[in-house]
Amino acid sequence: MTIETVSRMDYIHFGMEAYKTYEHNPPHLFRENGIYFITASTYGKLHHLTDTIVKTFLRDSIFKAFCEAGWEVTDWVILDNHYHLLVKATEHPEQMSEIIRAIHRYSAIYIRKNGFAEKSAAQIWYNYWDRCVNTLKDFYTIAHYIWHNPVKHGYVTGPFLWEFGSFRTRFVSEPDYCTKMMSEYPLDNFKYRDDF
Repeated sequence: MTIETVSRMDYIHFGMEAYKTYEHNPPHLFRENGIYFITASTYGKLHHLTDTIVKTFLRDSIFKAFCEAGWEVTDWVILDNHYHLLVKATEHPEQMSEIIRAIHRYSAIYIRKNGFAEKSAAQIWYNYWDRCVNTLKDFYTIAHYIWHNPVKHGYVTGPFLWEFGSFRTRFVSEPDYCTKMMSEYPLDNFKYRDDF
């Protein structure tokens, strides 16, 4: 076992896994080439992402940042005050915080500069949460949840109608896969926080 200090955070490595330790939070698991479910929210749950132009900029920023780091975005959705991602890490999963920080920094600058946020807003982004996905059942359930998220929040009546998510593209290319996943992995199996 080795201990490394990276950007004021300690990583304790066990083979291909690493636990990131914080002073006031429990250790956090990072797994090489792991799949992660990421949720990020705006500060105060304010709707800074309402405009199509902002969603487009955020989507492009997400893909650019993860792709430049060699990560793969498998499924995603952007709503008016939060987004969800399923991503596949590289052998350097501890890069996640740097990737998210870059996405939030550039999108916050864009939102403020182009007048999409109230001038009185203290900040644009609040935080992000991530979970390492450990089973195929969890992966499929989370993907189904991401696809259905715009319906859950009342934006559209069906996931195919939402432009800013991965479902429409995936369904066009893999309709049988999507239909099977949604029937075999119902949303009542979803067990993660989403109170936006």
